[in-house]
Amino acid sequence: MGHHEAVTTRGRRGDGEPAAGAARRRSRPGAAWAAAALALAVLGACGGGDGEPAPEAGAGDEAGAAASAEHGTPLEVDVTTETFVDTTRPTPAGAETPARPDRTIVTRITHPTSGGPYPLLVLCHGASGHPDEYTETMRVWAADGFVVAAPHFPLTNRDVPSALSNVPDVVNQPGDVSFVIDQVLAASEDPSSPLHGLVDPEAVGVVGHSLGGATTWAVAFDTATRDDRVDSAVVFAGLTMPMPGGELDLDSGLPLLVLHGDADDVPLELDLEPFERAAPPKWFVTLHGADHRVAFTDDESPYDELVTRTVLDFWHGTLDGDDEALARVAEDASHPTLSTVRHE
Repeated sequence: MGHHEAVTTRGRRGDGEPAAGAARRRSRPGAAWAAAALALAVLGACGGGDGEPAPEAGAGDEAGAAASAEHGTPLEVDVTTETFVDTTRPTPAGAETPARPDRTIVTRITHPTSGGPYPLLVLCHGASGHPDEYTETMRVWAADGFVVAAPHFPLTNRDVPSALSNVPDVVNQPGDVSFVIDQVLAASEDPSSPLHGLVDPEAVGVVGHSLGGATTWAVAFDTATRDDRVDSAVVFAGLTMPMPGGELDLDSGLPLLVLHGDADDVPLELDLEPFERAAPPKWFVTLHGADHRVAFTDDESPYDELVTRTVLDFWHGTLDGDDEALARVAEDASHPTLSTVRHE
């Protein structure tokens, strides 16, 4: 396991100033803490347990096979685990853990073994969640031509005692994402790293599930925490949460894909409200009968092929410049019984 000290340079990380060429207008904040707290009571579903039974439907071929049918033979992939230490930011005390002077972020990186450079995806787990929930999913994405970095957030991953009580640390998680981007891009420039030459610094996507979705909204759109290196965002069953000193700026035109089940205990409206205020291009996929986790983790479900095709074409379109793939996203996400799609 590698050990990397902090890199203080943040590249194009946002600091509240507009990105070059982007017209940004301030807008009102996302879901207030008081309202979000109602949904957070069920966020334990992010970290384990079985989902509710999914509706019966013919989901078709295995998700990985479906993806390779569109994009060619799957690439050979490998997994690297690194421990990134950001000495510039502290970790506050958790419910059962002491404060630390740094942020230590163990990160699982699933990546093609050769070729590249490939777009970088940062995958954000939910409250009391873990990258283990997405092991096969990350392999499918990497085999389709992406480097996928999945951080263990210091206070909210399931290995931390009372992780669900540490949900307020979400305000520090966008900074964790930016730091992971820093470190992975640095590793791609390091001839001694297994990631050498594999990562395209001009193609970065962020995807998050549940509390990781709140992290994704913040690192993509919040004026206090956004990282302007992020080129597109995907939210799985998420919600928005206020960041200190910031507010959601949804006018940037950053490509946005949101997927949320209509049987989720975290209300669909918590993603739909900010989606409706976001500038195009954007897609909102309602998964009929899907609960909080079944469609987004490695659990087998009827939604697997639909979700895999949709997100891969979205990323190929927004990060690889594949216009044909981007044009397929709405069709990918449409199913007569499983889903409906809004696209603007």
